[in-house]
Amino acid sequence: MNAARHDRGVAVRLGGAVALFLVLVGQAQVTILDGSSMLAVTRSIVHHASLSVPPQLGVPGHDGVTYYSKYGLLLPLLSIVPVLLAQPLGAIAGRLDLFEAAAAATVMPLVAGALAGALYLLGRRLGAPRAAAALVAVGTVLGTYLLPYGRDFFTEPLVALGLVVMVERALAGRELQAGAALALAVLARPQSAVFAPLLLGFLALRGSGLAAIARTLPPLAIAAIVTLAYNVYRFHDPLQFGYRPPVDPGFTTPLLEGARGLLLSPEKSVVLFAPAIVLVPLALVALWRCQRALVALLLALFAATFVLAATWWSWQGGWSWGPRLLIPGVAVVLVALGPWIGTSRSRLRLAAALFALGFALSFSAVLAPPGAQLLDRAHGTDGPQLVRQYRVLPQLTRRSIDAAGDPSARDGDYRRYLGLWQANLVRQVGTGGTLPALLGTLLLLAALLWVARPLKRQLRGA
Repeated sequence: MNAARHDRGVAVRLGGAVALFLVLVGQAQVTILDGSSMLAVTRSIVHHASLSVPPQLGVPGHDGVTYYSKYGLLLPLLSIVPVLLAQPLGAIAGRLDLFEAAAAATVMPLVAGALAGALYLLGRRLGAPRAAAALVAVGTVLGTYLLPYGRDFFTEPLVALGLVVMVERALAGRELQAGAALALAVLARPQSAVFAPLLLGFLALRGSGLAAIARTLPPLAIAAIVTLAYNVYRFHDPLQFGYRPPVDPGFTTPLLEGARGLLLSPEKSVVLFAPAIVLVPLALVALWRCQRALVALLLALFAATFVLAATWWSWQGGWSWGPRLLIPGVAVVLVALGPWIGTSRSRLRLAAALFALGFALSFSAVLAPPGAQLLDRAHGTDGPQLVRQYRVLPQLTRRSIDAAGDPSARDGDYRRYLGLWQANLVRQVGTGGTLPALLGTLLLLAALLWVARPLKRQLRGA
């Protein structure tokens, strides 16, 4: 019991450190179309007790006049409290829109921190030593292309969190909690309902019994009812999710074409954007010897995510960093590395090196918006390129410095400037924003050091 309590404490501290780091390098704004659409739902709830959004951020509803977001409800609901808290400051400053977006943007570092904590607990549940479990947890969030998604307003990290907690709770024999975790993933992205049979199949393979399987169903039923009711409210059709041809033709990409892109494309290859994944087959083979049902579940979750992404009409996930749609599956299979690297110092070092490489490759997408490459898009590209992302940094840095004395830059295209909140604050406020940016950075650094410092001692031992 003491060991379990200790691990929960480590998970909280680890998640807190990851969240603080992502706030430190955050952007304090919502820039992408998907995120703007979901934030519009939050604003509509807060200001109008409605679910409608502006036409440019939604799709026509049942009446053809009112527009609604086509994305899941969970992220907008999670953003309500931060947006409410931003109201007084926004009203005083006269820039309510900026304060609301900055407040909503803080949700994603919290989600990413929670994901790191959940990954650590799942790694420990699999038998990984504390240091190995912590390395995989932090490496998955910060040492792969998931890194910039700890700041961007996308739902994939939420789905990943739901799946990781689902697996960990199922292994712990907490079937109701496992079902609740999957239910949250469904509310974030309704497509996550495809994972429900995999959870039920895993419980059946483990011989958990019908009673255990039945315990997962109530939260899943609630998520299904809420999702269908949301569809009826928006479109008067429980099976209409807002993805309509010709804009969203559905799952129309041939599987081999999408798979080739997700594996081999220089802009979307999961191997390039998550280098540590090359070790996963070795780790799964080792884990297969003692936990075959679990390995089958992890592989099935990854395979389902991969097939859904590869066959979607936009398998690239739009203009986004790396194979965005694969994030839930990648997070789930990387956790298998913990027990494998925990038995060998050389394996631990190899995994650490691959996660460090992943961090170096993706940190450029933190410093600069991936959309910066859209301003001068290279012909035939499916998304931002790794090397080119670093090449745009000097130009964006110069623009951000010049923007401090240029009032016309206040409402300029965010893609022309650095993606850090400090640069955005100075651009919006002018040189007067330099001191608050510096003080905020120092405060966050101090908090990060205070939270992370005890981890070195807490991670010792098995």
